[in-house]
Amino acid sequence: MELIRYTLIADGSSDKALMNIIKWLLDDLYPKIPNIGSFADFRNLQHPPKKGDIKGQIEYTKALYPFDILFYHRDAEANNKNIVDDRISEIIKHLDEDLLPKTICIVPIKMMENWLLLDDTAIKKAAGNRNYNKSLGLPSVNGIENISEPKVFLHDLLKNVSGLKGRQLKNFNVHQAVHLVAENITDFSSLRQLSAFNKFEESLKTTIKNLSQ
Repeated sequence: MELIRYTLIADGSSDKALMNIIKWLLDDLYPKIPNIGSFADFRNLQHPPKKGDIKGQIEYTKALYPFDILFYHRDAEANNKNIVDDRISEIIKHLDEDLLPKTICIVPIKMMENWLLLDDTAIKKAAGNRNYNKSLGLPSVNGIENISEPKVFLHDLLKNVSGLKGRQLKNFNVHQAVHLVAENITDFSSLRQLSAFNKFEESLKTTIKNLSQ
């Protein structure tokens, strides 16, 4: 392959942070193959597909964001590892036969935000307070899937680390800060300790191999 064009369909706009993880993994596995990615954003469409309308989302994506590889994200929303396979099956059963070899499911346990709870420095930078000197209390990588509300956990952490109070805290854009966390993590290799990430990586390897034949 001379170039990998990929598009991500995600649960919501905040999950665009997954683009950083996809880019890192492609560059790590295939450093000699250039890649260019797009995020399928349906918010400005006159008649956008509904959340969960897999076929509708893919049809719009094929027309607006052409791709060689399609990444389809859905949160597991539970820490039961069996649910990852269930979510993947839910996605695959809606795919046309021609899309099966080029679609990769990304199903984090429990949410995308779990995969961002890796790096104290990245969180401090994203919160705008690099000099924060208290412990962030991040769990080990093997423990991040056990956080019951990872989105709330990360949002509260960013707000606390920012050190802002009152009106300044109220105006703090926590959603933008989440994206900055992803942008400031330079190495996601520790996620390879997680079975859900391994499924994602192995699917990518298989897809690239098939497309290269």
